[in-house]
Amino acid sequence: MKTINKPHDNLGGLTKIWAIPYDVFSISGKNISVSDTSNVYIIYCTPETMEFSEPKKLTDAGTNYTPSVSGFTPGDTEANLEAFEYIDARKWVILFKDGNGQYKVVGNQFRPLNHDNTLASGKDTIGRAGYTFSFSGDTLKRAKFVNFPF
Repeated sequence: MKTINKPHDNLGGLTKIWAIPYDVFSISGKNISVSDTSNVYIIYCTPETMEFSEPKKLTDAGTNYTPSVSGFTPGDTEANLEAFEYIDARKWVILFKDGNGQYKVVGNQFRPLNHDNTLASGKDTIGRAGYTFSFSGDTLKRAKFVNFPF
Protein backbone atom coordinates (compact mmCIF):
# COMPACT_ATOMS: atom_id res chain seq x y z
CA MET A 1 0.00 0.00 0.00
CA LYS A 2 1.27 3.48 -0.87
CA THR A 3 0.56 6.64 1.09
CA ILE A 4 0.77 10.32 0.31
CA ASN A 5 1.96 11.77 3.59
CA LYS A 6 0.99 15.08 5.12
CA PRO A 7 4.07 17.35 5.19
CA HIS A 8 5.23 18.86 8.48
CA ASP A 9 4.91 22.35 6.96
CA ASN A 10 2.71 23.35 4.08
CA LEU A 11 3.15 27.07 3.59
CA GLY A 12 1.89 28.57 0.36
CA GLY A 13 3.45 31.29 -1.72
CA LEU A 14 6.91 32.04 -3.01
CA THR A 15 9.63 33.99 -1.24
CA LYS A 16 12.16 34.58 -4.03
CA ILE A 17 12.37 34.40 -7.84
CA TRP A 18 15.43 34.17 -10.11
CA ALA A 19 15.21 34.51 -13.90
CA ILE A 20 18.04 32.61 -15.64
CA PRO A 21 18.75 32.94 -19.38
CA TYR A 22 17.92 29.55 -20.88
CA ASP A 23 21.19 29.35 -22.85
CA VAL A 24 23.47 29.50 -19.77
CA PHE A 25 21.46 26.89 -17.83
CA SER A 26 21.86 23.14 -17.48
CA ILE A 27 20.59 20.58 -15.01
CA SER A 28 21.81 17.17 -13.90
CA GLY A 29 19.63 15.40 -11.37
CA LYS A 30 18.89 17.99 -8.66
CA ASN A 31 21.95 20.12 -9.46
CA ILE A 32 21.71 23.27 -11.56
CA SER A 33 24.68 24.78 -13.39
CA VAL A 34 24.71 28.36 -14.61
CA SER A 35 27.71 29.08 -16.84
CA ASP A 36 27.34 32.88 -16.70
CA THR A 37 25.53 34.76 -13.92
CA SER A 38 25.95 38.26 -15.41
CA ASN A 39 22.38 38.28 -16.78
CA VAL A 40 20.67 36.31 -14.02
CA TYR A 41 18.00 38.48 -12.39
CA ILE A 42 16.92 38.22 -8.76
CA ILE A 43 13.44 39.72 -9.08
CA TYR A 44 12.27 41.63 -6.03
CA CYS A 45 8.53 41.34 -5.48
CA THR A 46 6.12 42.85 -3.01
CA PRO A 47 5.54 40.19 -0.32
CA GLU A 48 2.58 37.90 -0.95
CA THR A 49 2.29 38.77 -4.66
CA MET A 50 4.36 35.88 -6.00
CA GLU A 51 2.55 32.82 -7.29
CA PHE A 52 3.25 29.55 -9.10
CA SER A 53 0.72 27.41 -10.94
CA GLU A 54 1.16 24.39 -13.20
CA PRO A 55 -2.03 23.29 -14.97
CA LYS A 56 -1.92 19.95 -16.77
CA LYS A 57 -3.04 19.77 -20.40
CA LEU A 58 -3.93 16.47 -22.10
CA THR A 59 -3.30 16.52 -25.85
CA ASP A 60 -3.19 13.95 -28.65
CA ALA A 61 0.60 14.01 -28.30
CA GLY A 62 0.51 13.32 -24.55
CA THR A 63 0.56 15.31 -21.33
CA ASN A 64 1.86 18.88 -21.29
CA TYR A 65 2.03 21.42 -18.50
CA THR A 66 1.58 25.18 -18.75
CA PRO A 67 3.45 26.57 -15.74
CA SER A 68 3.29 30.21 -14.73
CA VAL A 69 5.38 32.13 -12.21
CA SER A 70 4.09 35.62 -11.46
CA GLY A 71 4.50 38.54 -9.10
CA PHE A 72 4.47 42.30 -8.64
CA THR A 73 7.65 44.43 -8.67
CA PRO A 74 7.00 47.89 -7.19
CA GLY A 75 8.37 51.03 -8.76
CA ASP A 76 7.91 52.80 -12.06
CA THR A 77 11.62 53.60 -12.34
CA GLU A 78 14.14 53.84 -15.14
CA ALA A 79 16.10 50.89 -13.71
CA ASN A 80 12.99 48.67 -13.63
CA LEU A 81 12.05 49.76 -17.16
CA GLU A 82 15.50 48.80 -18.49
CA ALA A 83 15.45 45.46 -16.66
CA PHE A 84 11.99 44.47 -17.88
CA GLU A 85 12.79 45.55 -21.45
CA TYR A 86 15.84 43.26 -21.37
CA ILE A 87 13.86 40.40 -19.82
CA ASP A 88 10.96 40.84 -22.23
CA ALA A 89 13.04 40.15 -25.33
CA ARG A 90 14.49 36.82 -24.17
CA LYS A 91 13.57 33.30 -23.03
CA TRP A 92 14.10 32.16 -19.44
CA VAL A 93 14.29 29.36 -16.94
CA ILE A 94 12.83 30.32 -13.56
CA LEU A 95 14.15 29.24 -10.18
CA PHE A 96 12.03 30.00 -7.13
CA LYS A 97 12.07 29.40 -3.41
CA ASP A 98 8.71 28.53 -1.88
CA GLY A 99 7.31 29.25 1.57
CA ASN A 100 8.66 25.91 2.85
CA GLY A 101 12.25 26.78 1.89
CA GLN A 102 12.37 24.42 -1.09
CA TYR A 103 13.71 25.36 -4.52
CA LYS A 104 12.06 24.48 -7.81
CA VAL A 105 13.06 25.11 -11.40
CA VAL A 106 10.48 25.80 -14.11
CA GLY A 107 11.35 25.32 -17.76
CA ASN A 108 14.68 24.17 -19.17
CA GLN A 109 17.09 24.87 -22.01
CA PHE A 110 14.85 22.97 -24.46
CA ARG A 111 11.52 24.38 -23.20
CA PRO A 112 12.21 27.88 -21.86
CA LEU A 113 9.56 30.30 -20.62
CA ASN A 114 8.37 33.58 -22.12
CA HIS A 115 7.96 36.78 -20.14
CA ASP A 116 5.07 39.22 -20.03
CA ASN A 117 4.50 42.31 -17.90
CA THR A 118 2.13 45.21 -17.40
CA LEU A 119 3.08 48.57 -15.93
CA ALA A 120 0.39 50.40 -13.96
CA SER A 121 0.58 53.48 -11.77
CA GLY A 122 -2.69 53.01 -9.90
CA LYS A 123 -5.73 55.30 -9.92
CA ASP A 124 -4.70 57.46 -6.98
CA THR A 125 -1.78 58.13 -4.65
CA ILE A 126 -2.45 55.05 -2.52
CA GLY A 127 -2.62 52.77 -5.57
CA ARG A 128 0.39 50.60 -6.23
CA ALA A 129 2.76 51.58 -9.03
CA GLY A 130 4.93 48.98 -10.68
CA TYR A 131 5.09 45.89 -12.87
CA THR A 132 2.83 42.87 -12.71
CA PHE A 133 4.80 40.15 -14.49
CA SER A 134 4.63 36.49 -15.42
CA PHE A 135 6.83 33.84 -16.96
CA SER A 136 4.96 31.03 -18.69
CA GLY A 137 5.24 28.39 -21.39
CA ASP A 138 4.57 24.79 -22.31
CA THR A 139 6.68 22.05 -20.74
CA LEU A 140 6.68 18.28 -20.93
CA LYS A 141 7.44 17.78 -17.24
CA ARG A 142 6.39 19.38 -13.99
CA ALA A 143 8.65 21.84 -12.19
CA LYS A 144 11.50 20.00 -10.52
CA PHE A 145 12.81 20.24 -6.95
CA VAL A 146 16.46 21.26 -7.10
CA ASN A 147 19.40 22.29 -4.92
CA PHE A 148 20.18 25.99 -4.57
CA PRO A 149 22.86 26.82 -7.18
CA PHE A 150 24.09 30.25 -6.07
